[in-house]
Amino acid sequence: MERKVVLDYTYYELPSGYRDLLEDFLRAREGLPFVKALTHPWLEEIEEKLKGFKPRDLVIVGIGGSSLGAEALLRALLPASFNSRGRRIFFFDNVDPERAEELAELVEPERTAFIVISKSGNTTETLANFSVLFQRFPERERFIAITSGGTLKTVAETERFITFSVPEYLPGRFSVFSPVALVPLYLAGVDTEALLRGAKEGLELSSKPLLENPALFSAAAIYQEWKRGKNIHVVLSYSEHLYFAGFWYRQLFSESLGKAGWGITPVIDLGSVDQHSKLQLYLDGPDDKIYTFWRVGEFRRDPFVPEIEGIKSGLFGRKMSQIYRVMALSTQRALAESGRPTLAMEVPRIEERFLGQFLMVLQSQVWFISRLAGVNPFDQPGVERMKKLARDMLLGKTKAEEARTT
Repeated sequence: MERKVVLDYTYYELPSGYRDLLEDFLRAREGLPFVKALTHPWLEEIEEKLKGFKPRDLVIVGIGGSSLGAEALLRALLPASFNSRGRRIFFFDNVDPERAEELAELVEPERTAFIVISKSGNTTETLANFSVLFQRFPERERFIAITSGGTLKTVAETERFITFSVPEYLPGRFSVFSPVALVPLYLAGVDTEALLRGAKEGLELSSKPLLENPALFSAAAIYQEWKRGKNIHVVLSYSEHLYFAGFWYRQLFSESLGKAGWGITPVIDLGSVDQHSKLQLYLDGPDDKIYTFWRVGEFRRDPFVPEIEGIKSGLFGRKMSQIYRVMALSTQRALAESGRPTLAMEVPRIEERFLGQFLMVLQSQVWFISRLAGVNPFDQPGVERMKKLARDMLLGKTKAEEARTT
């Protein structure tokens, strides 16, 4: 039996009339940035440049699309306690001074690779973190720069860092199958070949007819519900290892689709924890949301609930996965019976191949929605305005007081 990401629409009204959209995708797909990235021989270049480079720890310096993809996959594939045993991985993705300093104090430079990622080479937060780290740990041979230009590229060439480029056609949020994520994944021991093989399978899934196509079907459903007033998309992850992929997806969804007055707000929840804080609102509150459940078919570890004297719960002998699955299915059913629209995507197992499928399906889904909404998924004009204002304020061209509004 073929194992693949599947979409469960048991509790959903079937959308229809999307054949032309699929034909558009099939015509355009080889030229789409996130598809073109799959055609480049990244792994050959990575293996050649990093041959013999085997750091124990990784420091990843980046923000947004420069770090979220790698972090999503690493948190999915590695044990939850990966920073407390064996290899340690630190993400310098913000400029909170206390957190940055606390993390820097944990770094052991002789055992660490410093991976600095910024497509433009001028990202404010990334340059700030890089400068602090490089001043403290100036072991040039341990630095890797992934960039296409700007200050970072100039410094990397001057200091002779190991370097990888990011194609100009590839927006950061769609760069998970490029060196942006593949370099840190490779150094962490992830099977990057299986990941890319899965991504290509995900592309084929996204090219199938509507009822066999999780990307197209979910896109059509989300857009259909937006027309009915559902402008919030709640993603409920029933896997702690899959949960961080929600933050990668949140950026992909928001930054690709929120423009020209159009948009749906993504909310990322963790099941079953958030059932105990938000479910009452979802069941009986305003009907302005569509819900997508992320489930896992087979867990890598799955203990039984033991019998404990004095505890009469009816759980003895049941696998933890059975309880978790019931929590997901009962929540989905309760929402559906309350008239709330629900979908569910199921990943067969948390491993490289299926995660590659999953992330490719989600990128394709966002492209389908962008076509329905009539927006360009590959630009970010609002963010560019903010970046310019931040640079002007830091350089003194615009005083912070003048930028305030009431």
